[in-house]
Amino acid sequence: MTLFSDQSTPRGLDAMLIVYSLLDGHPASAACESFIRDHTSWFTTTLTLLEAKAILSKVYAIDANLASQQLSQFSTGPIEIIEVNLPIILEAMKIADTLKIDITDAVLVQATHVRSANILATDDRKLIQVCHQIDISVENSIDISLRRQMANWEAANLPQKGLPRILRRIHLWLNQNHQQVAEEFWSQTGSGSHLP
Repeated sequence: MTLFSDQSTPRGLDAMLIVYSLLDGHPASAACESFIRDHTSWFTTTLTLLEAKAILSKVYAIDANLASQQLSQFSTGPIEIIEVNLPIILEAMKIADTLKIDITDAVLVQATHVRSANILATDDRKLIQVCHQIDISVENSIDISLRRQMANWEAANLPQKGLPRILRRIHLWLNQNHQQVAEEFWSQTGSGSHLP
């Protein structure tokens, strides 16, 4: 974790810190919310907001409408949301290909360059490594102790990645729309452990 004394230095904000700040009951929620509130001059991109929505609804099973509402409220706060235009996308594609990172991360890196900023707040380990390679300083509100708490919480509250997570999402959708079918599906998949 890197800290800077100038709290008003322009800094980019990655999706996971936004997600954690919006999750009730998650161990990183208070730390990330406080971290974001304690700084000014934040910016992020429209793609980062879309990424945060996908994570909230698909990984953490937050109702899609609630996730949209939370992100809408978040975006009205003291944060600059950069619209992603063609020049940013074209450069971000090159960055993603060269540095082997996700396109949303590459867009945020490009937005950081466009804003002449040199600080990016992220918890993404791959993005942290890339930032060090390209002289962007990294800030992260999550220390080792908090990371352990997060791992324990996520092991207890989230299905493992892969097929169990996908089956759980299907079950949740069925449960909202066809409860009897949902029960049969859950039974046939061994409570989300295998295909029917």
